[in-house]
Amino acid sequence: MLKTTFMQNEVHPNENQDPASPSAKGGAAAAETPLAQVQAQLAGAKGRLFWKAFEQVAETPAFKEMVEDEFPNRASLLQVDRRQFLTLGGAALAMAGVTGCRVLPQTKAVPYVRAPEELIPGKALVYASALTRGGYATGVLVESHEGRPTKIEGNPRHPASLGATDVFEQAEILTMYDPDRSQTVTLRGEVSAWDNFVGVLRDALRVADRNGGAGLHLLTDTVTSPLLAAQLAQLLKRYPNARWHRYEAVGRDNVHEGTQLAFGRPLNPVYRLKDAKVILTLDGDFLKTLPGSLRYSREFSDGRRVRANRPVMNRLYAAESSYSITGAMADHRFALKPTEVEQFARALHGRLTGEAADAALPASVKSEVLDELVKDLQANRGAAVIIPGDEAPPAVHAIAHALNGALGAIGSTVVYTAPVEANTENGVASLTALTEAIKA
Repeated sequence: MLKTTFMQNEVHPNENQDPASPSAKGGAAAAETPLAQVQAQLAGAKGRLFWKAFEQVAETPAFKEMVEDEFPNRASLLQVDRRQFLTLGGAALAMAGVTGCRVLPQTKAVPYVRAPEELIPGKALVYASALTRGGYATGVLVESHEGRPTKIEGNPRHPASLGATDVFEQAEILTMYDPDRSQTVTLRGEVSAWDNFVGVLRDALRVADRNGGAGLHLLTDTVTSPLLAAQLAQLLKRYPNARWHRYEAVGRDNVHEGTQLAFGRPLNPVYRLKDAKVILTLDGDFLKTLPGSLRYSREFSDGRRVRANRPVMNRLYAAESSYSITGAMADHRFALKPTEVEQFARALHGRLTGEAADAALPASVKSEVLDELVKDLQANRGAAVIIPGDEAPPAVHAIAHALNGALGAIGSTVVYTAPVEANTENGVASLTALTEAIKA
């Protein structure tokens, strides 16, 4: 049986080849020599032996080199076309990214003495949580494996997300494992300790106790937490001469100043797009950047679906100075300069209310087009809404609120609530006051 197996691996000369030729003799010699060696090696072997090829049982140098070589076919990689090269390159980059994820120092795994309740290795747990952006919270569900968060999805029971997320929520999980996150207290760029900070703060508070907190300044971002707001109020009550500064890189100062112009006090507009048939945005990307954009996107999309009880889709007009997600979804888009948004809003208000109906229009907007927009808004009174963007000037916000009032939108497609921010002071003015105090 052994002889028959090896005979199948012998090199036989071609029928048209001379058996006496050098190549034929060399092939036969090459086949006979390893066979004799293998028979000698197997003479003292016991039990069954399995192999895939003759070279394996013969343990030839060529086979050993192929086994020890991690990339035995590297020569063939040099003869690839463009598509194969990009495929291999993409795979290499992906594997490099996977290895790059292991940047944390190696630590020893210690088993639980008493395992947390409901924790089963390999079975994920899901917790309800909230992520804030600009002070506004979005309800999410966080999937966790053995105490490590791994995935974030929207909470279908939360009114701000309705089960959806955007790129910010999806990327939030990466910040938890970001190696560049602050790991310790720093002082002027140098690593310090928490005890040092507490000691310096304690000395400063002793001085503040004597002068009512004069010279004590606190800088935060937007605070909407009732608990944190109450704690800050207690701090300011204890130190009446202290100053609380609020600043947000992309805040809602224009929104509050616009409602201040329109209603005499800062308010927070909330839009009900599920009841809106005609929507006009004034440099506002409500599908992406406004607080509640996830809910607005869901309600807007529902309005685009034709059903038996709603045979007509909603219509979206966008007057904006830069291309946005909302502008891409608009049925009609007006491309304006940033300085022309307020001019467009004033012309629309004049045509809609009859006051200053001859107000000048931006050069890029035709008069007859604006007239059609006015007719569409008037034909859907109570079901139309004007949405100004957070970055739009306060005057644009005030005009938008006046338009909503003229269209009967207030109470139906838009409602106004008290600000959710604990401090509605203008962020730029507050930060300017802090810098002046530092200089002084």
